[in-house]
Amino acid sequence: MFKIIVILLIGSLGSGLGSHELVPRKVEEPARALYSIKGVILKPDSSLNLKKSWMSDITLSINNGEFKGFVRLDRRFLILGVPNGSHILEVEHPDIYFQPVKVEITAKGKYRARKVNYIQPSTINQVAYPLRLLPHYRKGFFRTRQEWQIIDIVLSPIVLIMLVPLVLMLVVPKLIKDPEAKKELDNIQFPKMNDMPDLSDMLSTFLSGKKPERSQSGRKKLLEKSHKKYK
Repeated sequence: MFKIIVILLIGSLGSGLGSHELVPRKVEEPARALYSIKGVILKPDSSLNLKKSWMSDITLSINNGEFKGFVRLDRRFLILGVPNGSHILEVEHPDIYFQPVKVEITAKGKYRARKVNYIQPSTINQVAYPLRLLPHYRKGFFRTRQEWQIIDIVLSPIVLIMLVPLVLMLVVPKLIKDPEAKKELDNIQFPKMNDMPDLSDMLSTFLSGKKPERSQSGRKKLLEKSHKKYK
């Protein structure tokens, strides 16, 4: 009986040792280094006409809200717990536009900042660190309605077509000092109003489908041409 008890105790101890050896040990991973991004918001230009409480509406966002930050009363900010890598910092304000900045942090803790250019991403415009962010301009949500002006009428193509030849006819003779050139201009026969066709007759004949009847002046010209040919 004593031997059976000893054998059972030895078996239980062996199974306990074996189960203890099969338990995996947890390997502690090294803690990842975290860094901070700091800077200052510069004073806006007086032409922007901002309210005194414009700073209270500013929020800082890194990587589309992955990290958030706020501005202190002295216009400085500090965002903690940022890992190494490239991060895009955006200053969000409902009424003011700020240039987004890309901050690159190396594994050794070195910083490099540059402006974000979505149109030409290859261009590099470095920015000093700590960051100095300037309000550029106010966001425009509405367009000013175009008002009526006299210049629009003067610069219209119809008015230009009518005025430019008239101005040339009045100004060019005065500018020409050569007497022979002036005689040539005086001898030029401009069309008279009597020789111009009547627009109402032309429209009526065009809409009715009839052939236009020649006027008396037109008939006289045709008769004169025919007489000259036979002569």
